[in-house]
Amino acid sequence: MPPDDLTPADAIGLPALSAQVRRDLERLAYPAKPWVDAPPPATLARLGLAPGQEVLDCAIVGGGQFGLTIAHGLQRECVQRVRVFDRNPRGQEGPWSTFARMKMLRTPKDPTGHDLGNASLTFRAWYEAQHGADGWQRLFRISRPDWQAYLGWYRDVTGVDVRNEVAVTAVEPWPSAAHAVLFRLTLQDAAGKDATAYARTVVFASGAEGSGGHAVPDVVSRGLPPALVAHTSDWPVDFSRFAGQRIGLLGGGAAAFDTAIAALEAGAREAVLCFRRPALPLANPRRWMEFCGFLAHYPELPDAQRWAYMHTLFRIGQPPPVPTFERAVSLPGFTLRPGTPWLATREEHGQAVVTTPQGEERFDFVFVATGAFVDLAARPEFAGLLPHVALWGERFTPSPALAEPRLAAFPYLGRFGQFTEKVPGTAPWVERLFTITRAATLSLGPSAASNSNIKYTAPRLISGVTRALFLSAADEHFVRFQQANHDELAADAVARVGGLAEVTR
Repeated sequence: MPPDDLTPADAIGLPALSAQVRRDLERLAYPAKPWVDAPPPATLARLGLAPGQEVLDCAIVGGGQFGLTIAHGLQRECVQRVRVFDRNPRGQEGPWSTFARMKMLRTPKDPTGHDLGNASLTFRAWYEAQHGADGWQRLFRISRPDWQAYLGWYRDVTGVDVRNEVAVTAVEPWPSAAHAVLFRLTLQDAAGKDATAYARTVVFASGAEGSGGHAVPDVVSRGLPPALVAHTSDWPVDFSRFAGQRIGLLGGGAAAFDTAIAALEAGAREAVLCFRRPALPLANPRRWMEFCGFLAHYPELPDAQRWAYMHTLFRIGQPPPVPTFERAVSLPGFTLRPGTPWLATREEHGQAVVTTPQGEERFDFVFVATGAFVDLAARPEFAGLLPHVALWGERFTPSPALAEPRLAAFPYLGRFGQFTEKVPGTAPWVERLFTITRAATLSLGPSAASNSNIKYTAPRLISGVTRALFLSAADEHFVRFQQANHDELAADAVARVGGLAEVTR
């Protein structure tokens, strides 16, 4: 925030904005009636749980922007027992203060969605409270530190329950796969101590790698020792160590450019981007997709059309944003090498030797910028769930021209982001599990897990969770409806004016 003497007159400050948000949430609270009851003692005993055992209505794995938004949305829907678990310390949830190396977010500054319709909760409101309306107009794109600070404020002002430095290492149906009523979560704190939590529903919101991991080609992992190679998503990395060195990067996407910039700005002599495509992609079709119809209703498209969209994106790739490209090419030592796949690698005299179609390259260190892959089997938390959930390859067969094994490994999700049964009728409980990791993008949209679409995707998952909670207790709700006293008027008051001859219920 600027010094006080430079603060614009219309910048109300964060304390005032926070107070305004709380007033707005109070005004938007209808209906403010909690409706998800804690399990009674008899149910706990039947499930083999101790008296007083806490059962969460929803456990959310991941405390980044989606985890916070979904938790807040459930609070607004009067779901009380919601808890977010994140393996990282506070302030390091998501990529923004860890492995993300861009100066500013890649999306335009305008997207909304975390606010869930409350204008006071938008990033714009947060920014204008500190820098005024003119400051917002001058802002080109959102800086990473500002975005992380906004998310921290969002967490505080909404009161979302986040448990940091707690990893979810397993999620299993409880008491068994055949008769699952709840989910048992195995938790591990920073000291390695295990604990257990139980929840009616679970949302996996653990980011791009939360449904798989780093994609590292065999040609690199088999040829080079860990001391000479890192993935662009690895963190922490001390870039000062690259001063005077020649750095090689495999990949031509935004992460490769961001990492090259970081290395050169830290004093690297040269950063060489090698990629197999004959030219850097020029078009970014994801910007075309950013219109209401597509963002909101892509999940309703037929399977064949959704597959075709994602197959096209896999085939054509995505260029870096214009500011990133211009920054990189302005730096001495930056080099692009299109049509240069890495055919083999080896260590020699402490350097990485890379064989390409044009000959050998020698680097002091290399980065792999080949993104993330989707494979639920690579994540321990899915081990007890994977045998029961359907994958796209089990539900849809594309034409030979559109075959893509990577897409076949994506989970086949329902319209609310819920998992679906591998064998219909055998595990209906999987529909109380949801994901908004990278694994959701084939089912929910190519930009489903990004800022561009949180306005439409987060409400889907929030609605899916409340739907699951209500329908799973539909019989109990009906019993309460039949047993409740629904009198609106007082019988004696009506009788006094002749409104009824006999009081009956």
